[in-house]
Amino acid sequence: MDTSRIVAALQGGLGRKLAALALVGLLVAGTSLAIALFQGAFTNTAVVLVNAPRTGLVLDPDAKVKVRGVEIGRVTDIDLRDDGARLRLEVDPDQLKLVPANAGVDIRSTTVFGAKYVNFVVPEQPSSTALAAGSTVEVSAVTVEFNTLFQHLSDVLAQVEPEKLNATLTALGTALEGRGDKFGDLLVRSDRYLREMNPYLPTLQSDLDKTAQVTDLYSEVTDPLLRTVDNATVTSQTIAEMPGQLDNVLVNVIGLSDTVGAVLRENEHDLVTALDLLRPTTAVLYDYRAAVGCVVNGLGPLMPIAEEMMGGLLPGVGMNASFMLGAEPYSYPNDLPKVNATGGPRCEGVVDRVPESHSDYLVTDTSEGAPYTPSTEHQFNGLPRVFQLMFDGMPGVTR
Repeated sequence: MDTSRIVAALQGGLGRKLAALALVGLLVAGTSLAIALFQGAFTNTAVVLVNAPRTGLVLDPDAKVKVRGVEIGRVTDIDLRDDGARLRLEVDPDQLKLVPANAGVDIRSTTVFGAKYVNFVVPEQPSSTALAAGSTVEVSAVTVEFNTLFQHLSDVLAQVEPEKLNATLTALGTALEGRGDKFGDLLVRSDRYLREMNPYLPTLQSDLDKTAQVTDLYSEVTDPLLRTVDNATVTSQTIAEMPGQLDNVLVNVIGLSDTVGAVLRENEHDLVTALDLLRPTTAVLYDYRAAVGCVVNGLGPLMPIAEEMMGGLLPGVGMNASFMLGAEPYSYPNDLPKVNATGGPRCEGVVDRVPESHSDYLVTDTSEGAPYTPSTEHQFNGLPRVFQLMFDGMPGVTR
């Protein structure tokens, strides 16, 4: 055989093998690329973590993530823990802007037996900012599966004794035997009543809340109320036993009211005038009530000393009297006082006085500005005469 032909044949077979191998490689690469594109390997995503008390039976990786019914991502990982599960969500960043920062999360299912998906719940008042990537959200609810219902039902049936349940159902069947029409009519009327009561349920709830508050108040005043009832019982019994004395009391009260009424009617104007005149005095006493208390409390401990000074140890009053030169009499209007002090009463050192100490002198604007100068001259007949005061009055007052 010609050697050149053999080499050409081998080269042709090797080329076909290499071409077939390249074709297989291209097919594998295309398939891998399609799978990666389908899984979103080349898609930019934002990660959001979700904590759930449980995930349910049919929540698996690649489950859908939705908001307002629109798919925005998928579940990439489910980390089961003792206290629940943590879900890793990969969401389209552009679609994540549709989810407010205060959105909640629940795990739902499309049908009773369908696969579950993660749903973002938008509140009635959504936040103005969107949910940020890397945030962690707590699940508020997970759809209940049939296995959970069966488990609860099994737990209930496990606690119920079959013979007692059979006896109860037998008694119930015997009681309802022949009364189907009446029982149906009862259900119809109950439904009608409930439909009529349904609009008033908020009002009923409010009334029940107020009733609870009232009953709490009654529970707090039960003892005083019972004591009042006991006292009223004793009082009524006393009135029933002494009707004559009660009549005398009522007659005396009527007579007293007649007498007091007559006195008040005759002195109505004078009483009103007296009260009007007392008002300025009582107002001043009220303003200086602190000072009055200080004076009374301060004079109390000094009363024994005052008794000794005024002859409390002798059968009389011990006094040391002498005559002084007459001072210059009051001159109107030069000696009118100036009332311009403010700040209220001061009681420093009155009640808690320390021996050998003096209270602080309070400088006030209560004079015309001229300092007090004692008189150094003898004054004769300087004071107003008695008849002058009686018939002419004090200068500037009754003139």
